[in-house]
Amino acid sequence: MNLDFFVVMSNLVSLFVLIAVGYLAVKLGILKPEASAYFSVFILKVTLPCTIFISLAQKEYDPAFVQDSMIIIIAGLIAYTGMQYISSILAKPLGVPEGCRGVWAFTCAYNNCGFMGFPITLALLGAEGLALSVMLVIAFNITVYSFGAIAIAGDRPDHKAEGLSMKGIIFSAVNIATVFSLIMYFGRVKLPAMVASPITHMSNITTPLSMVVTGMALARSHGMEILADRSAWLSALLRLVVYPVVICLILRVLPFGSKPIVAAVFALIMAMPAASNTVILCEVYHGNMEFAAKVMFIQNVLCIVTLPAICMLL
Repeated sequence: MNLDFFVVMSNLVSLFVLIAVGYLAVKLGILKPEASAYFSVFILKVTLPCTIFISLAQKEYDPAFVQDSMIIIIAGLIAYTGMQYISSILAKPLGVPEGCRGVWAFTCAYNNCGFMGFPITLALLGAEGLALSVMLVIAFNITVYSFGAIAIAGDRPDHKAEGLSMKGIIFSAVNIATVFSLIMYFGRVKLPAMVASPITHMSNITTPLSMVVTGMALARSHGMEILADRSAWLSALLRLVVYPVVICLILRVLPFGSKPIVAAVFALIMAMPAASNTVILCEVYHGNMEFAAKVMFIQNVLCIVTLPAICMLL
């Protein structure tokens, strides 16, 4: 695998530009801060399900790919739940304040496997790498919209009943889209162009709007508060360094998939910074949005250094 620094950097620059748009929109009075709540619900219930559905529903069926996909999905379920469990245990002894421990554990465990993961994986590992990363997102979605949502909602016990229900999590639009995409894939059903086209257009909205919402949340923070938050830096240490290095070491000694590319995709995705939907879920489940925005900003800055370094370990 050849590391293309231009590809990595161009994706990071794009991320910051989109975040800056949301930040400036609030600071200049173009958008009100409370507008992020409506955008977040629209993303979570409309555009993101479209992204998940169309990414797999349109892929050609391949038996060998299915076998490797099952391996990467199972590994993803173990990794995500394990990282969140370990992070939740470490939150208190590491001095993470109450009211943001759930979000802190979330940002340590869950990564930006879509917006950053997909284009970087495609550029470095090709179309097969991208397809495998899409399958890993299934494990991400299962855990992030269940255990992850519960952790975020747990930071605000007084709003827990209002923002979270097990029925709502299990039958969320994201999980329903995942199930239907798998049915389409294994059933080898092809969508007609007149149906696939509008779904694809809605899918294309997810990335820019998610980053704009992150920028809007960041605008609520004040100056040096962003860089002075010790807990945010600790989250970055675990998410960008500790967990990716441990996973790389494990993959070096354990058999993983039928081809080396399976392990490479898994390690590469696990090195991404905090999930782009962190702020979205905080908005929907009444989590600590300000803290989430700080973590997102710090991790996305630091990954300019850590991501290429982890790539070299592959």
